[in-house]
Amino acid sequence: MATLLHGYRVHARAPRGVVAALTERPRTLRALVQDSGLPRRSVEEILDRLGDDLRTGTGGTFVLRPGAVDRYRTMIDYDELRAGTPLDPLAAEIGRHGALVTTMHELIASAPRPRTDLDHVPATAATVVRRAVWLSTHYDLREAHLLCVGDHDLTSLAVVLLAAAASPGPARRGPTVTVVDIDEDLLEFLDRSARSRDVRLRCLYADLRFGLPPSVAGGADLAFTDPPYTPQGVSLFAARGAQGLADRERGRVLVAYGFSERVPTLGWKVQRALLDQGLVFEAIWPAFHTYEGAEAVGARADMYVCQPTPATWKHLDRPAPARGPAATAIYTRGRQSTESRPAPLAGPVVAAATRFLAAAPGRGVFVGERPELDAAHAAHAHLATVLERGLPTAAAGAGGPLSAVADLSDDPGPWLTRLLLAVNADRLAVIVNADHRVLGAGGCARGALDPLRAKWAATPEHDLALDDEGRAGGATRLVTFAAVDPAVLDPGARLARWLLDRPHGKIGNVWRDGLIRIVREADGRVLAQREALAAARRAVGDADLLAVRLIDLPRHTLASTLTAAAVSATPQT
Repeated sequence: MATLLHGYRVHARAPRGVVAALTERPRTLRALVQDSGLPRRSVEEILDRLGDDLRTGTGGTFVLRPGAVDRYRTMIDYDELRAGTPLDPLAAEIGRHGALVTTMHELIASAPRPRTDLDHVPATAATVVRRAVWLSTHYDLREAHLLCVGDHDLTSLAVVLLAAAASPGPARRGPTVTVVDIDEDLLEFLDRSARSRDVRLRCLYADLRFGLPPSVAGGADLAFTDPPYTPQGVSLFAARGAQGLADRERGRVLVAYGFSERVPTLGWKVQRALLDQGLVFEAIWPAFHTYEGAEAVGARADMYVCQPTPATWKHLDRPAPARGPAATAIYTRGRQSTESRPAPLAGPVVAAATRFLAAAPGRGVFVGERPELDAAHAAHAHLATVLERGLPTAAAGAGGPLSAVADLSDDPGPWLTRLLLAVNADRLAVIVNADHRVLGAGGCARGALDPLRAKWAATPEHDLALDDEGRAGGATRLVTFAAVDPAVLDPGARLARWLLDRPHGKIGNVWRDGLIRIVREADGRVLAQREALAAARRAVGDADLLAVRLIDLPRHTLASTLTAAAVSATPQT
């Protein structure tokens, strides 16, 4: 052990701290990693060097043999170590907010479970409050707009709750906080938690690989992100944060990122990716964030305060190139990790998709990047393009009925809903994983697709999940939908359909125009534009929502918005 500690030289305080902790009381491996900030492998190396002097207890704990405690404390100079604990300049301020730490601990415990495929590793409650305190003591947040680019740690809630505690009452002054995230369960939890505590959050869906919602771009003073810890993930999330800034001179992007001291090359690659975005490191606060996990990086991450430069805007203002499957590989785990490769589709699924297009009475289009499905008789569109603005004009133009096939075999869950919003066609077939998060057994859509019932009807008779030998239980399946005939819909459902067919327009404008038309068709009344827009505002109860696109709404907000639209178009008796 003495030899190991000597090898750390000036960095020996952390490993000495591990030994000191073991002389005090039983500790788990996770606690040792979290308290020391050392990578798990380094802590395991220390435990291994303790040999027979280490005892194991209940619950996976470790502690030194009582007879060896004095000897090890002498070796590590225990009294000097404990007397020299680094001072935390935020400790006193965080200590004033113990109630908020307790609240955040409860919220984190009740939040949707972390998703490993999205690289979720929750920060501790104390860390989340630490972020809020740091933001409030370094920036004037009274009328600021904070954009959280992903928020599985609930940082947004900590910020608004801290501001509410500092400025209670109806004349409350505090930041506007917007969250964009791919996890719709998380967005619903954030929205519900904020409403129950009488604070406001703006929650929008976004898969950042496909862009930032237009209503968010260029509107924030600060952007905070705790991204996937790959060069691709950190670079992308930081770039979206920069796109969200309103002030190109004073805006800042705050990034949580940590790497293992055992693998400094990864840290260099990530930092270089940020520099390639034209971002300059105004400050780096070491070991700012602590996690309930992430033991490979010592359960810690640094706070990077990044200032955009003219090179940032030059980089972001370039047209985005057409992107293939590699553009979605930004995570460290799961099907969309940087190490993964697209799995080949089962032969029967490919054959069924090909037959679906071949049997189309009119035109066909394939959405995705699968060469085996890019048939000569069908037009082709990139998934990113379709989600951003719908089917290309060449595919969706005049020429008879339109059928589409889309490959969503890498869908993390929400792409299916977005595709059904973005595509206007007569028939649609979608290749998804057999265990897709939104679909139930046998291809019957669960409640997640109910808001789309005015546009699409599932046709489960075409559903199959087969392997290459044609056996049931394959990894992928083909699910199909048929467009609903608008003529069979009542006025309320027709307005919902009007919105569903125009998901890339501002909700207020689309709602206004559709309401004018449908009311005139239903009972002959003529609504002025101002009158129709006022009706939409009354129905939705949130004027800010009318400036958003339908395709950017989280699942739960999408459902409530379409319900409100239907009510606004229903004839009053």
